[in-house]
Amino acid sequence: MLELDGLRALAVGGVIAFHYSLGMPWANPATRLGWVGVDLFFVLSGYLITTILLHSRQRPRYFRTFYARRTLRIFPIYFLLLAIYASAALLLGGRQPTAYWAMQAAFLSSTVEFFRSWRLAAPEFVLAGVTVLWSLSIEEQFYLLWAPVVRWMRPAGLWLALGTAMVAAPALRLAAHTRYFPEYRFFPARFDSLAWGAALALALDAWPRQRIERGLRAAGFTALGMLAALAAFTGLHRANAAFAGLGYSALAMGFAAVVGWTVTRAGGTAPAARLLRLRPACWLGRVSYAVYLVHYPLLVLAGGALGVGAHAGMAALLEQRALGLTAALLLAGASWRWLEAPILRFKDRWAPAPRIQAEPQAGDLRIQPIVEPVWLC
Repeated sequence: MLELDGLRALAVGGVIAFHYSLGMPWANPATRLGWVGVDLFFVLSGYLITTILLHSRQRPRYFRTFYARRTLRIFPIYFLLLAIYASAALLLGGRQPTAYWAMQAAFLSSTVEFFRSWRLAAPEFVLAGVTVLWSLSIEEQFYLLWAPVVRWMRPAGLWLALGTAMVAAPALRLAAHTRYFPEYRFFPARFDSLAWGAALALALDAWPRQRIERGLRAAGFTALGMLAALAAFTGLHRANAAFAGLGYSALAMGFAAVVGWTVTRAGGTAPAARLLRLRPACWLGRVSYAVYLVHYPLLVLAGGALGVGAHAGMAALLEQRALGLTAALLLAGASWRWLEAPILRFKDRWAPAPRIQAEPQAGDLRIQPIVEPVWLC
């Protein structure tokens, strides 16, 4: 589904815009909201992973296939970068807190760092690199938790679990909120973003087309209304308690509507669907995982290579951003061609998963499994 790669491109583009405009003269309300790209990633993951799990749970080697595929997709680049960061920190920053790097290796930063923080002596590019790893921690913990739930729970139980998460997570965010918004990276407080994507997968799997369309419209308009009210009263700032409680929920609901619309219009002639299928968008979506991981540290390294200081002029800042982004895209493209794509081909031979295809039948839109290897998410 090429349009989903287009959504990934929008998500990673927003995150890049946010990081590359921090403290810059060209920062504006749109770039300051670029961090919501991570929330779109969460909803996409919730939808795609749940769709795969729903159509694999009656197949043999359910857990082995799922976790093997997730491991081969996530681990190679993650641990390669983590080894580089830890080595650079040790060589240039001195003795390191072993517990910190063990936490990152175990994908626990989205829970452990809520309760404990470390003073990490490391180069600035290392600090920028580990800054984005919390979202990978949330994804990995979601995989571990959600796969057995989907395997053993009936649909009614899944709906109950998702509804509970959608209510409990905002309440937890309000309880944990401070002006530094620590709940933003706390897995239990962010599970509802993934839950909205999972709920979309359940709906597309079981509901008739007409009900799906009504649900998507209701979710989309409700989310827009909530975000408009929050924009008026909170400015959509994460440091605001009201946004902590309701803002992420509204974003998740809205992005679920966007993903659902995209799935139901995939391959169609709608202008938005055509834009999402454009070749540059699909390419950026395909390499978005690596781009997300390296764009921020490469920005810092570009500044060091060009000698851009705190009081640099506009031309130097633009040059730094251009060099950092170019390096991130080139490195991500190389990673896809020589590391990720070969591993994915091996993954499809070693642990094949059903292909998931949106296909209308007799007025319904259901997700149909086709048993052949394919790379998803």
